[in-house]
Amino acid sequence: MTEVLNRLLFNRYIYFLSKGNKRFAGHSKWANIKHIKAEKDNERMVLFHHLKLQMQIAIQEGGNTKPSHNSRLAQLIEQAKKANMPVASINNFLEKMEARKNKTQAGIAEVRGPNGYILLVRYKTDNAKAFIMQFKSKLKKTSGNITDTSVRKMFTHVGNIIVEKKGDLEQAMEDAINVGAEDVEEFEENNTKYFQFKCDPKLLNKIQNLLQGLQYCILSVEEDYIPHNVIELNDSDLETVSQLRNKILNLEDVSHIYDNINYDT
Repeated sequence: MTEVLNRLLFNRYIYFLSKGNKRFAGHSKWANIKHIKAEKDNERMVLFHHLKLQMQIAIQEGGNTKPSHNSRLAQLIEQAKKANMPVASINNFLEKMEARKNKTQAGIAEVRGPNGYILLVRYKTDNAKAFIMQFKSKLKKTSGNITDTSVRKMFTHVGNIIVEKKGDLEQAMEDAINVGAEDVEEFEENNTKYFQFKCDPKLLNKIQNLLQGLQYCILSVEEDYIPHNVIELNDSDLETVSQLRNKILNLEDVSHIYDNINYDT
């Protein structure tokens, strides 16, 4: 994976994971200092989470938790060290990945927050019962509560495949129809253009293989949950939501989070 791709994936990861972590600093010098520190701490946390997720993918693809036998994993470990991730954290993560080989199960926890806020938390763990207990513990001192009602129905579940741009959008649309994708969009990141194919999540692997057969360079394959309706929260609720998200992102087994806030205002 190239450095450009790493930057693309990290920028998108930062956007989807931390776009809701807004801080409202006030006017005092001390408040501004705390605001800046909080933002730096949050960016560092999201970076570490991103790197661990990429390590997990490298382990799945390379089939090995030992960096000496997995070159992609070795590269990511070096990146983590340069980002000042504690060596103990890296080693603990690798030990956990080794212990959970072929024992993982995935799931989604649904959380209700203040004034109509909904958070979907996707996780992968080798001990679902222990994870849910840990998850509930994190929520105790927040305004979030796990809900038994299916708030997931308030989101559209889609599959996203990002590829390097090849040809023009008209040709990409024709290819999307031929491989069974539902839509394709063009976007630009760091002065580089990409296509994003959208499809039924159940067809992700099939469509990925078909796009590769059409000579597209696949950069990422992921699921997404898009809210049917978005909400706007006041500053106080946004701060509360930010704290809730940060607590959840501290859980290693969490892979992605999705919510229903309008971030375009």
